[in-house]
Amino acid sequence: MYRVKYHKQVVKFLQKQDKNVVLKIINFFDEIKIDLDFSNYDVKQLKGFKNKYRLRISKYRIIFNIENDELLIEVIKAGSRGDIYK
Repeated sequence: MYRVKYHKQVVKFLQKQDKNVVLKIINFFDEIKIDLDFSNYDVKQLKGFKNKYRLRISKYRIIFNIENDELLIEVIKAGSRGDIYK
């Protein structure tokens, strides 16, 4: 089973969001930490990176990294679509 680590910026983002959005994000990471199955979600691998992915939930994007050797899912960045890739 993987561990999930949220960066400080992501925690601040989640505190400001609607409860429904936060629950969707947390449920996603709770599900994939047991089994890395993205089939029910809009997840794409970022081009140019081996283990970086983005999750789309409504107008928000969440960037996360999967480190298989450490069994760690690191949630790096979260924000609206226009701001996340800057």
